[in-house]
Amino acid sequence: MTNYTIKQINTFNVIEGMELADDVIYSNGLLLFPKGTVLTDRHILKLNLYKIKYVYIKDFIQQPTFSRAPLQQPIIDEQTRHNFIEFTKDYEVQESKVKDQLTRISDGHSVKTTDLFSISSKLLEDLGSQSDLFSHLCHLKMSHDVTYTHSLNVSMLCNIFAQWLHLNEADTEALTVAGLLHDIGKTKISSDLLNKPGKLTEEEFEIVKRHTNIGYDMVKDKNIHEGIKQAILLHHEKMNGSGYPFGLSWDKIHPFAKIVSIVDIYDAMTSERTYHKRFSPFKVIQHFEEECYGVLDTEYMYIFLEHIAHNYIGSRARLSTGQVCVIKFIHSQSPSYPIVQIDKDMVDLRQEDGVTIEEIL
Repeated sequence: MTNYTIKQINTFNVIEGMELADDVIYSNGLLLFPKGTVLTDRHILKLNLYKIKYVYIKDFIQQPTFSRAPLQQPIIDEQTRHNFIEFTKDYEVQESKVKDQLTRISDGHSVKTTDLFSISSKLLEDLGSQSDLFSHLCHLKMSHDVTYTHSLNVSMLCNIFAQWLHLNEADTEALTVAGLLHDIGKTKISSDLLNKPGKLTEEEFEIVKRHTNIGYDMVKDKNIHEGIKQAILLHHEKMNGSGYPFGLSWDKIHPFAKIVSIVDIYDAMTSERTYHKRFSPFKVIQHFEEECYGVLDTEYMYIFLEHIAHNYIGSRARLSTGQVCVIKFIHSQSPSYPIVQIDKDMVDLRQEDGVTIEEIL
């Protein structure tokens, strides 16, 4: 018989392969998992969905081996550089198209979703892989037309998110267009206000908040997918009712708005702005993990964060210690603290107090 002790552990630190030493009971008496369950990623997701803070696990004298994803090789720097230059050229062309299309729509012209979808899909088709997009977005310089670059980025990320969610072709196109148009209301707000360095006054913030209603008014009578309209109107609503413009509860928010909300925040934080520096993807993932449970849709957020993190496997990065590393493995339950390789040593950042990934190289 295998020897073990019983250990209470924070759900945040649970990893797949651990075995429950006691039943997990929800507050209403519902049995979530019985004693002896060997935890998988789906179990861990459910623990977090039900906001279970602690579980009791069997701490074996000889720990079982947990499954590990295959390691990917680092990308060749010279090839990355060449690909980035080509991507930047294409990006500038598509950014110009975004500006033209959003200006047309804000002036009252029709919304041609096929034309809008082709803008971001063209960029994605020319990439070698999804990982290339995430690598390139980490290095784009700040644009003076933030609304248009942000809209293009969110559109591409929504397209990829739709693939992760296995949406059908029609919904993928609609979600991609929703990402492109989500901030169209900002075309009617002063760029000086939108790009103001420093904190907005309460009056200024109230003006900026109007972009959701302004954008919705532009498209509400157009013959387009309802999810696009709802994403424009509701992408700043929160699960706990703290969002705007209506302070809706979780069940009243359209799925497209929930998805665009996650992507919107991710791109805003990983992009350089006049009022904040660019944060590394792993810093942003950490922010989501620590600040956004109960605020953003948990299920969508888990899917997004894990897939985002996995796209950086094989990437070179700089740690908060100044050391350069290669990202080797992503923990499904804590993707912001991967296993990295420093020279010949493998280091699990979950075990390194205060050490984080500061920059993707």
